[in-house]
Amino acid sequence: MYASRNLSASFIFRFAWKPLLIFLIYAIIIVCLYTFAGFTFLALPFVPIGLLGTAVAFYVGFKNNSAYERLWEARKLWGSIVNLSRSFTVYVLDFAQPSESMDADALKDHKEILIHRHIAYINAMRIQLRMRTVWEDKNDPFMDIVKEETSFKNDNLLSEIKQFLHDDEAEWLYNKSNTATHILRKQSGHILHLHQQGCIDSFKHVELANMIAQFYDQQGACERIKSYPFPRQYAYFSELFVWILAIVLPFGLVGELAKLGTGYVWLTIPMSVLISWIFNVMEVIGDRSENPFENGVNDIPMTAICRTIEIDLREMLGEVDVPGKIYPIKNILM
Repeated sequence: MYASRNLSASFIFRFAWKPLLIFLIYAIIIVCLYTFAGFTFLALPFVPIGLLGTAVAFYVGFKNNSAYERLWEARKLWGSIVNLSRSFTVYVLDFAQPSESMDADALKDHKEILIHRHIAYINAMRIQLRMRTVWEDKNDPFMDIVKEETSFKNDNLLSEIKQFLHDDEAEWLYNKSNTATHILRKQSGHILHLHQQGCIDSFKHVELANMIAQFYDQQGACERIKSYPFPRQYAYFSELFVWILAIVLPFGLVGELAKLGTGYVWLTIPMSVLISWIFNVMEVIGDRSENPFENGVNDIPMTAICRTIEIDLREMLGEVDVPGKIYPIKNILM
């Protein structure tokens, strides 16, 4: 997530210089052919080009709205995971009470295991969501910026969950195809064990079981966004239409500006570059918001969210030696 209020000029130039250069060279060629080579037939009526621009604007706007919906849904899901994690921890700490089968010291250990396992769960889900898929762009400048500016790379799943689980359990979970899913399964079994030991009554057991189901719901929704790409027909044709508009735009401008006088023809270059660049930026914004879990600048800051959850949960346990918050590096928060 880009955490600054304003985008720096260097950040904008990083992904904008190539199309800007292409638009500039192309517009110069068209104007030179019109002015010096006498190719006046290059001038096209501006009305159909204006209609094309309007249609492209509507199409790109529709695509961007749909892409933003995916991004915002992903952020809402992780907001729900934060709230559910806090509630789950409070329920575990307050609902589970010593019984004839388990004294307070033993129960305290069980509570600690449950909460630490939950921290392992959210981190496992984070790492799984950031694994690359075949349709994600391997040459994305937004990902390159993250790597170069922050040295970010996806954590090793086994190493991460070993921080919160016993080695044997971590190894067993790591060998599953969906580690996060099986961590929740372990949580459910552990809660059932406490219920059988008389530490959690039936009503509270149902409450905790429902919370496990809610975590499955949130995880499944995140996996749906990750595993189902933004429909290619919308993404592909949006980019194609923008480039078609950029190609025909100088032909419409050069004729219109020539009517104002010979010198005005040269205004075709800056005006064409500016309009084409604006449409290109709109397209790029939507394109880079389609996949909120692809390790790019516009990603959901799952690492920072997981750290926030970890701090809250470990402090609820009464731990003092907890890690600090994660802050943006060069305005990028992951």
